[in-house]
Amino acid sequence: MVRRSMRLILGILLITLLIPVPRLDAAAGDDAEIRIGRDYARRLEARYKVVAEANVSERVGRIGRLIADVSERPELPWTFKVIDFEEPNAVALPGGFVYVTKPMLSFARSDHELAAVLAHEIAHTARRHQMEMIRRSNQATFWTILIAVLTRDPRIASGVQLISYGLLSGYTRDLERDADLIGLAYLVKTPYTPVAILTLMERLAREERYRPQVDAGDLRDHPRTEERVAYLEAELRRRGIPIVRRAAANFLQVSTRTLAEDDRQIAELYVNGTLILRLPEPGRIVSIASALDRFFDRDPDPAQVGVIRIRDTYEVVGGSLTLLTLGPPDAAFFRAPLSEVSAGIQSRLRWVIEQDRRRRQFNG
Repeated sequence: MVRRSMRLILGILLITLLIPVPRLDAAAGDDAEIRIGRDYARRLEARYKVVAEANVSERVGRIGRLIADVSERPELPWTFKVIDFEEPNAVALPGGFVYVTKPMLSFARSDHELAAVLAHEIAHTARRHQMEMIRRSNQATFWTILIAVLTRDPRIASGVQLISYGLLSGYTRDLERDADLIGLAYLVKTPYTPVAILTLMERLAREERYRPQVDAGDLRDHPRTEERVAYLEAELRRRGIPIVRRAAANFLQVSTRTLAEDDRQIAELYVNGTLILRLPEPGRIVSIASALDRFFDRDPDPAQVGVIRIRDTYEVVGGSLTLLTLGPPDAAFFRAPLSEVSAGIQSRLRWVIEQDRRRRQFNG
């Protein structure tokens, strides 16, 4: 399968290199850039199937347009599409044409992380990075780099022997860093957490450690993901943005629901789909969920969940936070000693935290 994919990609490159491309003036304006981008978009869509599922394209388009609106060039004809390719990745073309591969939609664990992917690509276009690449080389070379980036396989670039070390070094060191940091700045202006670009890079760094090592050839000076993690974390700290990973990485999800039971409203609280607590007071459940959210934002250890008895009441605590208090009026609803009820809540919370941590340990 890998060899067949490589032959296909190299075949695409050879065909592409035979297609004449217009000469590009260094000072080309938006119209020329959009025209070039449309040309590349046609080539890309001729080789990779565009995913037509409405919910998929709507999600990517909605998030992408929101970020494009806060970029330096909101007036571009921004289009966002998903293509059917086996690697999680994304690429941006000149003029506002952005493509995300289908596996990236599951690799990104939340809308926040998908926004981070799109913000990075939008930054490349808004800052005219592709046009700078073309200015430094030519359109054929840029197309080769684009395919090498999309497939995450440096052998493509070195195999066709089109990219000089200096050219790609310049691309990665100044333009890639610029897209990372500008993308972070875009996210600050949206409902999405800028920490998402850090959590995404941290997981990519973890994935790289488990990937087979390939001689990077002419891509060898591409900034290592660990390097990108370091400067993104430094930028978040410089901006005074708290590094809370939970919303971006989508872990320890708290949810509630209310249902009618015996002519009264019963509220239920869940963590990662596991029922933790039921009470006949929806407002109280909402308050407990809010306390759990604050506790989970700390990425706690299971052992931090405890129970404190104060006379005839029991407090379930998360570190220094009181998560909920059970008193004598609750005993009638539970029809069990409050010591057992609170111990059960403690046990369930510890279990879901442990399971969530284990999942993240193995899956990143």
